[in-house]
Amino acid sequence: MAVNNRATPKKRAASRGSRKRPARAVDLGTKNQILEAALTAFARDGFDGASLPRIAEIAKIAHPLIHYYFGSKDNLWRETVDYAFGGLIGEATAVEAASRGLSPLHRLRVVVQAFAHFAARYPDHLGLIMAEARSDSERLVWLRDNYINAFIGRLTRALKDAQEQNEIKKIPLDHLLFILTGSIVLYFSLNLAPPKNAKSEDLADSHAKWVLEVILNGIATR
Repeated sequence: MAVNNRATPKKRAASRGSRKRPARAVDLGTKNQILEAALTAFARDGFDGASLPRIAEIAKIAHPLIHYYFGSKDNLWRETVDYAFGGLIGEATAVEAASRGLSPLHRLRVVVQAFAHFAARYPDHLGLIMAEARSDSERLVWLRDNYINAFIGRLTRALKDAQEQNEIKKIPLDHLLFILTGSIVLYFSLNLAPPKNAKSEDLADSHAKWVLEVILNGIATR
């Protein structure tokens, strides 16, 4: 059970719609309902387990509307990913630009906090990644090339710069990346007992603080 601090559809990034289809009348409210339902289904059941009738049921719309707006299940999945992760890339780009003048260690803190905020607001997004990781599909390659690497690259640069400035130990970057991102992903996507009535922003700040405390200072008292 994920932390329940999901944002409303109008707060999410709009689908980039890079694949061209014949012009159709589009009701953005209905389309976003389908994308929200698809995100829930794909994150929970994976691509193969998420049926279009079930997605239509979650969205509370007629099944043929999915074909009308998206054409196929594969295209629905890709547009769902665009819808879900466009915001993360935008946030990561803005954070990187805004923190460029900071020291590598302070920039790392900012990037980790930004990722925690995204994870707290959108736990299903991270579930979608984990569902595809289990399937080891071509979709995972596409997701990695178009979205995951864009964020991981920024985090990697912050870690590498901090190492080059001797601000953090030269631990292999692949281990550091999984330690940092994994500790955040699992907390917000698999947390069975999140604090009651906690705001997503406060929870993100708190968890990012403790992740960085443990990573940078350890847990030993001496």
